[in-house]
Amino acid sequence: MVVTEPVEDRVATIESIHAETLVNGPLLNVIVRVTDSDGAEGVGEAWWGIADSAEPERAVKPIVSVVNDLLAPRLLGREASAIERIWYDAWDWGYRYGDQGILTMGLSGIDLALWDLHGKRHGLPVHELLGGPALDSIPAYASLPPLRSAELLVTETQRAIDHGFSAVKLHELDPELTALLRTEFGQELTIMVDVNGHFDVTEAIAHGRRLSELGVLWFEEPVRPMRDHRAIAKVGAAIDCDLAGGENEYSAEDFERLLRTGALRYLQPEITKIGGLTPARRIAALAEVHNVALCPHNFRLGPSLYASIHWAFTSPASRWIEFPWMPTRLQFPFGAELPTLVDGRVHPLTGPGLSCEPVG
Repeated sequence: MVVTEPVEDRVATIESIHAETLVNGPLLNVIVRVTDSDGAEGVGEAWWGIADSAEPERAVKPIVSVVNDLLAPRLLGREASAIERIWYDAWDWGYRYGDQGILTMGLSGIDLALWDLHGKRHGLPVHELLGGPALDSIPAYASLPPLRSAELLVTETQRAIDHGFSAVKLHELDPELTALLRTEFGQELTIMVDVNGHFDVTEAIAHGRRLSELGVLWFEEPVRPMRDHRAIAKVGAAIDCDLAGGENEYSAEDFERLLRTGALRYLQPEITKIGGLTPARRIAALAEVHNVALCPHNFRLGPSLYASIHWAFTSPASRWIEFPWMPTRLQFPFGAELPTLVDGRVHPLTGPGLSCEPVG
């Protein structure tokens, strides 16, 4: 028998980490690139800031600085595949700046880029590195921006249906616009409504009761402050429509407190806020323990959407994927395409890493 010496894999280290802001009109992507000592690159995404800023790039400068000025200098030279350890060390060191907010937003971009890099080095999609898909497919919904126009709402919904969606999410404050959509498209169309914490408790209850009459699947972030768990629970107890929320929670402890209220049926963590894919797996486990539906929140077309899909497929609790759906005149600057839908559903991605590459 011929015995051969084992060949040791090259240990690649982090050579550079850099966040950049891509802007196209009012839309932007905050992209984080990690390059290793072999020249391979992973691409991630951090949260994108407040959408109505007059200068979009100004709104995300603090997040970009967290990546470039705080975290990157501490992570250079680290073993690129030690993702769990890197995440914890970065979070633990940065804790004095806060354990959420812009710290975890910046950390999200680095974490997603490291997972993308890890998958590319192994030639595997990220979900395969995490044990493979727990589901065959997941339904997707088209998430429309606030349109405030009956004509635009009908036009954009029809365009989404023509693309293959069977569900849409509205960001409208007038329930009669939702009623119009129900009349126009019937019960076959699944409708969700997100008001981004616009109401107080009394207003939210009245609004939610009207949405219940219209057969809306969920009422999302009904009250302000959006993290007022007691107020959310009051609304949930007073209406028949299921509640969704969680996009403005950050840590596993935050999600545990929210879930203990029993108010939510649909849990919506935002992967670019919570610190990336590494902590996302722990939050998915909480959704499973509390027996709620995991529906990753996302409103960017780029690495964040693709990372959310990989994450969703690792949990049997996943029920919906959010696809941003903008009017054709508005394009996200990263330049990725929407993943393919089959009968309104997305299937496991097959490209290496996050499977997300800009077109052209």
